[in-house]
Amino acid sequence: MSSPQALRVELIGGNLVVDGRRTLLVAGELHNSGASTTIEIARAVGAASDLGIDTLLAPVSWDLLEPEEGRFDFTLVDALLRAVRDRGLRWIPLWFGSWKNGMSTYIPRWVSQDPERFPRLRTSAGRQIDALTPFSGSAREADARAFAALLAHLAAHGSDVVVMVQVQNEIGMLGDARDHSDDADARWSLPVPESVVAAVSTAGTGRLHDALRASGRTTGTWTELWADEAPEAIMAWAYAEYVQAVASAGRRHLHVPLFVNAWLDVDPGGAEVALTGGLRAGEYPSGGPLRHTAAIWKALAPSIDILAPDIYVGDFDRICSEYRAASGALLIPEMRCDVEGVGQMFRAVGEFDAVGVSPFAVDSVPEDDPDRARLIDGFRLLRAVARLRERHPGARTRGFVLTPEVPRLSLEIGEALRIEVDGEYRSETFPADPPGFGILVETGDAWFVIGRGFGIRWVEGDGSAHRIVEADELEVAAEGDVILRRLNGDERGEWLRMPALDQRQVGAMPIRQNLRLSGVVRVEVHPA
Repeated sequence: MSSPQALRVELIGGNLVVDGRRTLLVAGELHNSGASTTIEIARAVGAASDLGIDTLLAPVSWDLLEPEEGRFDFTLVDALLRAVRDRGLRWIPLWFGSWKNGMSTYIPRWVSQDPERFPRLRTSAGRQIDALTPFSGSAREADARAFAALLAHLAAHGSDVVVMVQVQNEIGMLGDARDHSDDADARWSLPVPESVVAAVSTAGTGRLHDALRASGRTTGTWTELWADEAPEAIMAWAYAEYVQAVASAGRRHLHVPLFVNAWLDVDPGGAEVALTGGLRAGEYPSGGPLRHTAAIWKALAPSIDILAPDIYVGDFDRICSEYRAASGALLIPEMRCDVEGVGQMFRAVGEFDAVGVSPFAVDSVPEDDPDRARLIDGFRLLRAVARLRERHPGARTRGFVLTPEVPRLSLEIGEALRIEVDGEYRSETFPADPPGFGILVETGDAWFVIGRGFGIRWVEGDGSAHRIVEADELEVAAEGDVILRRLNGDERGEWLRMPALDQRQVGAMPIRQNLRLSGVVRVEVHPA
């Protein structure tokens, strides 16, 4: 298998730039076993592509790549490359190496059956956990060799479709705040490396920063510097150094952005317990690339370009804001694959300038799922946003999600203009269920309004509404925009109505209204 022209992929100023063009990854992730056989690859990639993604996140597992030490089998990797090319997709390989969700369930048998050479984590009670310790040099070296072999193969045969690579998956220790294996205990009693102290000192915020400052010290043991936060500090250091060794080995062969994803430390809150674990280290994976450990990860794993949150629950805006600040770019490799996730994708892209969004399990949305049509529509609209961002790299964007609790918003645009969006606009006649979401793209001479389920108008600082001069319904295609309709009359006035996908008309209105809209409108406005 030979590879066509390699992609040139860079992160510049918080943007993903592919072959010189600002790029948004409208992505989706397969289930964990979606790339485990050639039969399943064909089915899963086809199912994911049918939803309308342009980038696929799919795993490569160490146990299937290197079934015998030193012998690599690229059959599944090559099958994935063929499948994504056939569908015109990009691919982000997910390296399921030493850890997946804090455990070591994807390591080869020759690793799992040799605990003396490849030791495991241990709790304070002496219980062995089915996960490799990050303090093991043997495991680190073996993982790095396998990852390097994978990226060398991708450089030779897949550099035309691979845009990023994830290193490990949701790293960290579950079951205890720190490892108590022999290697870990030996390091626990040693002075903290200066690089760790320097990283946390300059962080400026977070639990580890606050604990170090409270200690009043810059040298000492882990407990002397961090007290109760010391167990997670040492685990973050160990995992970051391990991942750096693996990542740097691969980067020598294929230079694309590398990232790690995080199982978040969020309040479990009732039904969410199974999804999050809790707020204590060990309930969530201790030492992973979290907001309060980000400084250690950025300093000790410089080959990792992005710390990426997996967001299913929690304060979505706060998580996006903090992770974008930590890495300088926001990527969400896992999120909800439902109608709520569609709105969150728009929020992440429009308000936090995400370089990519990726609902999980896009290969498992059945034909009769009520959210299927909304996912397909959401991906289609985001592809339109991606094309607009590519054509207008300096454009200003705003993203929003309307909810029953917050059905309307006022977006301040400079000092003299605000934009009002109302999910209950004419709701007595045109109820929107679910509430609306959208992205606004300002190009200088016009606004592109992309979304569903709201009314929108432009208002001066004194409250006077702008006049809509033109409103063109568009289909944004790769080869150029197609004007479907010039909207006027009932379709717009002071307000522009963006109907929901399955918009209904109810109530006493005797005149049937046009409720079909592509979801993309180019608008020119002027003061009245």
